[in-house]
Amino acid sequence: MRPTQRGYAVVGVVLAALLAGGVFGARALDAVVLPGIVALVAAAIQLRRTPVPDVARTLPPADVAGTTGTVGLDIRGDRTAPVTVRDRLPAGVTPADRPRRRGGGSTEAVVDAAVGGDPVTYEVVPQRRGEHVVGPATVVVTDVLGLLERSTVVERRDTLVAFPRVGTLPGPLGAELRAAYQSRAMTQRDEFDDLREYVRGDALRDIHWKSSARHDELMIREFDDRVDPERVTVAAGVNVDASGGVTNGDVATRGGAGNATDTPADRMADAAATVCVSLVRGGASVTLTTPSGSADAAPGRIRPALRHLAVAAGGPAPTVDADVIVVADGDAVSVRFDGREHRLEGRVGDVVSLRDVPDPVDTSQERSGGSVADRDDAPVSAGASDRGVTPEPSSGDDHTSPGGSERGDAD
Repeated sequence: MRPTQRGYAVVGVVLAALLAGGVFGARALDAVVLPGIVALVAAAIQLRRTPVPDVARTLPPADVAGTTGTVGLDIRGDRTAPVTVRDRLPAGVTPADRPRRRGGGSTEAVVDAAVGGDPVTYEVVPQRRGEHVVGPATVVVTDVLGLLERSTVVERRDTLVAFPRVGTLPGPLGAELRAAYQSRAMTQRDEFDDLREYVRGDALRDIHWKSSARHDELMIREFDDRVDPERVTVAAGVNVDASGGVTNGDVATRGGAGNATDTPADRMADAAATVCVSLVRGGASVTLTTPSGSADAAPGRIRPALRHLAVAAGGPAPTVDADVIVVADGDAVSVRFDGREHRLEGRVGDVVSLRDVPDPVDTSQERSGGSVADRDDAPVSAGASDRGVTPEPSSGDDHTSPGGSERGDAD
């Protein structure tokens, strides 16, 4: 418990009045001293009787880095009292309003509220992908006169997840990726194992018309069970030699560490997220493999892959027979598929929230609290930016995509 600025002023006035009364014997100064002392004592009694409040924090749903989200704070207690909440934010997450700098690169979001009153909110912007731990919160309770304050640390921490930046592939690259996927799917669909009679509910595209004409009944092609023409495998990694040997240290933010510096692992995650989202929005299922493990994505279920990429570490691309290989180095990202390599300069461009695109996250889940919308089975359609990754001019024997992305060619 300590005085506020107003409290210090009252204490100063009381001490000055006492000193003047002792020197000059002016009893009229008692009219200043007694009210001041009564006010300070009353403030101390009020704060002592006020129980320690609790803070319930609601985080925004996981979204791409660079997207503004709203954090809600509900201050609960048995007695009503004005409070100031200082919520600690990790490095890499910045408050949109009234930030207060702390040591270690972290900041505080400062909001005024009341114990037992309406919930309050503040906005934050994750500057980098990863899992960012928000908290603890410091609740400063003030008496009704604003003379004394008492600080309490509420040891409650919550994890804010920021996905990699999702952009738009440049027009030529997006078109070639779609064409390669569709050609592969059509080729694999010809690898059927046997024929059988048509059963109600079978896809009409699987009817083998020549055999149907010979047998005088509809015949269906049965494909090899090992063939999944709708699935595309994507492997992502970092060129360790070109990135200065960075491997496990080149990892997304965990537990509040890290900053907004662009690293090869960040560029790998951004590019892999953009490729996966482009394939999924085109109707494909994706199996993604990185140095940190693997994840699957499918139409209506893209969050598992994005969450995996949010914390994926840098390292060599897994040695798997992947359809698409994404490799980041010190300056750019290369996307290899169908025997060709496309080299992209820089990182994904403008960020658009996943909630601002068609087929958004279920709004009822978002209103019920941020953690529900973060579930892997929550339906979401991943968004794309208005401008894509800027490609590097053609050089050498690499097949390089010319020009930047355009709105009409967006995946």
